[in-house]
Amino acid sequence: MVSIQRLPVTIPQPPSKTKLARDSALDASEPTPVAKAVAQSVRDPEVLSAAHSHIHYDQPEGKHRQALESYLGVMHQQKRDELSMLVGVDVYV
Repeated sequence: MVSIQRLPVTIPQPPSKTKLARDSALDASEPTPVAKAVAQSVRDPEVLSAAHSHIHYDQPEGKHRQALESYLGVMHQQKRDELSMLVGVDVYV
């Protein structure tokens, strides 16, 4: 290890701001307005059902979905063959 002359052995560190902020956050006994709004929205089943109805999946429909499944089937054929050879059973018939 190399030591540099004229430098202190330890460097004093100022008190951390995050520790002070963490201590003041622990003292708060009341939830924030954002936490209250999230808690209210989760309790309401109508809001949950409305959000669930707006979910869109990244899957094509109809013949486009079949084309994608065929493409992925060809792409993963080698892995399926290796797995069937490893197990010794033709699982993907």
